[in-house]
Amino acid sequence: MALILTHAAILTMDAAHRTLLGQDIRVEAGCITAVGPGLPLAPGDSVIDCRHALVTPGLVNVHTHAATALFRGLAEDLPRDFWAGAYRVPGQERFTAADYALSLRAACAEFLLNGVTCIADRLAGMDRLAPVIEASGLRAVVGSTLTDERAAEAWAETDRLIDRFGADPARSRITTAIAPHALDSCSDALLADVSRRAEREEARVVLHVAQSAPEVAAVRARGHAGALDCLRRAGLATPRTVAAHAIYLDESEIEGWCADGIAIAHCPASNLKIEARTIPLHRYVGRVPVGLGTDWTASDNAMDMIWEARLAALVGKQSAGDPTALPVATMLRMMTVEGARVLGIDHVTGSVEVGKRADLVVWNLDRLEMAPAHDLGANLLYSASPRSVRDVMVDGAVLVRDGRLVEEEEAALVAAMRRAGWGGLPA
Repeated sequence: MALILTHAAILTMDAAHRTLLGQDIRVEAGCITAVGPGLPLAPGDSVIDCRHALVTPGLVNVHTHAATALFRGLAEDLPRDFWAGAYRVPGQERFTAADYALSLRAACAEFLLNGVTCIADRLAGMDRLAPVIEASGLRAVVGSTLTDERAAEAWAETDRLIDRFGADPARSRITTAIAPHALDSCSDALLADVSRRAEREEARVVLHVAQSAPEVAAVRARGHAGALDCLRRAGLATPRTVAAHAIYLDESEIEGWCADGIAIAHCPASNLKIEARTIPLHRYVGRVPVGLGTDWTASDNAMDMIWEARLAALVGKQSAGDPTALPVATMLRMMTVEGARVLGIDHVTGSVEVGKRADLVVWNLDRLEMAPAHDLGANLLYSASPRSVRDVMVDGAVLVRDGRLVEEEEAALVAAMRRAGWGGLPA
């Protein structure tokens, strides 16, 4: 039996960046097996009518800490030096393992409601958290945070992740990355170990790079010219590395960074909120893989990839001094197929093409913000919101239908947060 999405407008995000109108998509065994007009129906096939809908690939969030969703609203309008040395929020010590598990369940549900089908998520203890992500139905690249302070424990967690999920996205919806925390919290020896292990496992490396001035100062105090030099000496200046932030690179480092092809997880809302700074996005796009991330809710309260892309585009135009920079097509690809390329999974997901996994979002064109449909892509980037999401599927499984979660109940998750004592509202 197959699932057929009928009469859809489709933003394919394929190499030709085609827009198709009035087309059907056939999904079998979690995979897109046909795209075209008037596809035949077989007995037992299911149909989703997309006559007044836009279908796109699912959104790919390349940098998150989803279990910390419970930090939303706990760290507002703080100076840069508040975060120096440790990224902690006031009162976080009161939260338990059960709180973080509930927070992660809620975050995964929120991502799905917002049209996100894949996340790259990293946190300490990820071997215990990853099964929650797996149960949500999301696709994910996960890593357990490595630092010098907890290296032995974190390597053991990483081993357990690799044993359970592996690192091959063609074999598992959840895959493992090696996840050193940052250049200042990991010694040169640990970073070199990470490089060797990632090469052996053929895994991505996900880490924070040049996210603050104190981090870069610490790297220079170890004898490196800067963040890029530190990555190069560790063997991490490769396309296999996904560097989150990269907002404190020197002018002299940008060209070398692009020559090395290091992927960037761009988190504009987070960077602007806690550092009042961002990257010159126009200088990286088209030269290295760049995806978008929502980071954690302490520094980016929303988990909204449309908002993230819109902010990246508008601030990026200002940074470039050029309103033609970062056009709509570039930004739409950044939150879909280019995000998948950052994570090394673009052969699996990120576009609507035969042979790809069916990670799809159906956007409701009957919403006022999506009309009139002069330019479907522009409406999606500059006008859509989470309320525009109608249906979401991952691996062909429908997880959101008519704007409601299929496997969870949104109101029940909010009620569980209140019973846990988060915030000031009664249960």
